[in-house]
Amino acid sequence: LTAIHDIMKMSMILPVVQKQHEPYHRYVAGDTIGDHDHALSYVMDNYPDILPSFRDLEQGEKRSVQFTQCNLCFNHGWFVQAEAPPGAIFTNFREALIRDHKSQIGQRDVALYFVHWLTDLAGAEPTPLSGCEKFVTKFPLPVLNSFLRSFEFVERIATQNETEVMEEYLKMRWSENIPSVGPVPTGDSAVAKMRLLCMAQMNASAVLRDFADLSEEDSDTLNVEMARTGCVGQSFSSNLAPKEATSRLEGPAFLVYYGPAFLQNLGNDSPVKRLSVLAEIYRCARELWPASVAKAAINVTIRIDVVKALSIGDILDATLAGDVWLLVKHNESEAFIERSSKKKLNKMIAAGQRFQVLDLTCVTLYDTSPPRRRAGATAASA
Repeated sequence: LTAIHDIMKMSMILPVVQKQHEPYHRYVAGDTIGDHDHALSYVMDNYPDILPSFRDLEQGEKRSVQFTQCNLCFNHGWFVQAEAPPGAIFTNFREALIRDHKSQIGQRDVALYFVHWLTDLAGAEPTPLSGCEKFVTKFPLPVLNSFLRSFEFVERIATQNETEVMEEYLKMRWSENIPSVGPVPTGDSAVAKMRLLCMAQMNASAVLRDFADLSEEDSDTLNVEMARTGCVGQSFSSNLAPKEATSRLEGPAFLVYYGPAFLQNLGNDSPVKRLSVLAEIYRCARELWPASVAKAAINVTIRIDVVKALSIGDILDATLAGDVWLLVKHNESEAFIERSSKKKLNKMIAAGQRFQVLDLTCVTLYDTSPPRRRAGATAASA
């Protein structure tokens, strides 16, 4: 598992779903599987012979690896960092435990999973000649403790629903944060603030301080979108989220992949500008996937890989050079942030590609005093 589990981060070898295998984790025939974990699972499930280190394992060991990589469908990092809505984190995991509990899952399989996250973390930034720098030198003790502390909450999924587990975890993280950030929040912004605390890690205090300076439009966007659960019939407590997210349960909910990295790579940027870009990404995603009750149980992944480590200055420099930042819909499950020239943009329009242009005036409005609601400001669409 250590040898193969991140190989699909090399985009040139991502598999395309074949007709005989559709649907596969909501991917249909012809879709390139963008999620590196699902991509590897697809190969292991359907073409194991091209992975010799997996193919040649004894059957029992092969089953343990498949359980961890394919069957469990649980990304521990999404939970610990509150990167994803409850449905994206727990629904498939819960179903796998219920489906396989009596016949196949053994203690060793579960133990392998919880060891596997250490490997996953160590290989997050591969540096073969320098060892596992990410884990050894770049992993603050409080963050490691949050991983270990989360284990007891994962176990609760056997008796509680996805959103209940997530809400209890968020409250624990807020109340135990060092330095203290005060009592557990209530009101429309509570879930958004608790998730941002987990996502920002060591930058949490700065991010939460600047949250108060967001425009009404930006804060409303984050409050609503970060409180959607991606689960049928489930919502966070009504005193923690806006009525729009608790009384009318709609979806899809969005997982902003690498959202935590975007907030952790703060550098010299103003946190309020990063939060504003995050809000704009959510707005663009909602234009591509309009809210619907019928989609309440759907979770869509928004990949922001290309901007996660860029400064706000770097992002704006691209626009000064004549390029635009797009959120491009690749399939019904995923959209990616991409940098595009105007020539490429015209080709995409001609080809009927679905996308949204990020309106980065949301950032420049924070160059002086904190703005109020921007009347009529929406993402450009195509």
